[in-house]
Amino acid sequence: MKNIIKYHIVLLLVPLLMGKAFAQTDLLLHGFRFIPQSNYNNPAFIPEGKLFIGIPLISSVSSSTYSSSFSLDDILATKASSDSLYLNLGGLITDSNEDNMLTEYFESDLLYVGFKINNNYLSFGIRNRLYSRVFYSDDLVKLLWNGNANYIDEELNLSSTLLNQDHFLAYYLNFGFMIGEKFSLGVRANLNQGLSSIQTRQNDIRLTTATHDQDIFSFSAKTSFLVNTSGFAADSTSTFSVSNYIFNFKNIGFSFDIGADLKVSDRINLNFSVLDVGRLNWKSGLKSYESNTDSIEFSGIYADINSKGDIFAAYGDSLAALIDINEFEQDFSTSLPIRIYAGLEYYSLDRKNRLSFTFAGTFLTNKFSPAVSFGFEREVSKHFAFKVNYSWLQYAPLNLGTGLAFNFKPFQFYFLTDNVFSTFLWDKQKYLNFRFGVNLMFPEKRHIPKGEPVFRTR
Repeated sequence: MKNIIKYHIVLLLVPLLMGKAFAQTDLLLHGFRFIPQSNYNNPAFIPEGKLFIGIPLISSVSSSTYSSSFSLDDILATKASSDSLYLNLGGLITDSNEDNMLTEYFESDLLYVGFKINNNYLSFGIRNRLYSRVFYSDDLVKLLWNGNANYIDEELNLSSTLLNQDHFLAYYLNFGFMIGEKFSLGVRANLNQGLSSIQTRQNDIRLTTATHDQDIFSFSAKTSFLVNTSGFAADSTSTFSVSNYIFNFKNIGFSFDIGADLKVSDRINLNFSVLDVGRLNWKSGLKSYESNTDSIEFSGIYADINSKGDIFAAYGDSLAALIDINEFEQDFSTSLPIRIYAGLEYYSLDRKNRLSFTFAGTFLTNKFSPAVSFGFEREVSKHFAFKVNYSWLQYAPLNLGTGLAFNFKPFQFYFLTDNVFSTFLWDKQKYLNFRFGVNLMFPEKRHIPKGEPVFRTR
């Protein structure tokens, strides 16, 4: 009976564990005007160049994963008798009672075009964007790894477990315009096409295990939850169609980004931006899961271990019948995680060297995730620029970033990472980040004087 008790709660968690794990910072990209996609962090940034065309699918590909509690090295252990790895969640269990966070984002450009209009900059394109956020308590890790039999007469609270994910395409128009010679404003309007979503709207799951005799256990649980989904197959008989998924225009939303860039003097710039202010409306491919019972009492089942029947199947069926999940369809909406950036830049007299300070933050569910960065950028020539930075994140305080950009007319190649260790010691990092891309670029001047860079930072 004790062995079976370990798995009591698993079926209760199924509705909450239907997706993967957003703390997008891209601190190295911020202000790196050598790359036109730097205006993703601030629509007011105006790169120096006449025309930019992103190579479809690879003009900008980026990903970031951020964990408040663990790296892969913390949960993977090596068997003593071999080199094989196994999952070990025991090291994650603490008595802090703090909620944990795992966030992830992935973005890629499907289309990017930007060009100068006098001293202003207009760009448009399509971005593929996936944001995932998971919040979970230590009690959840305890339950999954140790089972509930190890916590007799102790309440395990899983109510802080939230799982939210949005996948959408953003069709955008960005306009950065100069006001005078020292100040630029930028606005980006986004038409967002929702593809799929998982949203935990309500969760109040608490488990208490009691003992009656030495080998007889029972548990009581609060089982109130509501999870909304869109864009997934309704049941096992439904077939997934890529074309139907991509060309579904029924889940439409709008968002906007704003930014400002001020040249205080020949050597000092200030900038500020607010991104992803808006919502997504989900109206198709809907499926919601809600508990019909607020609480259950379960004392196990009677079964003959010598019988040929499937005891675990009978156990699961009995527990599933108690939970009584209601499936239905309802429209819902989601807010994008708002991001903010504020930067201070100090230039050398020839403006080829730049020191920068950046503060960034993301508003997640019931949490604000801050980050700070100190950087140095050098425009070596018209063909090459690099940037290095140190970034502090709340749960990953040591990150050394490197960015390289190469201009070989008409191509531009670049690679950026906020944490260079994540490229070769990725299993030991709580924060992993990279961005790379290839653009076609066309400078403003047909002939470039010797020694003058193709693109100059303002």
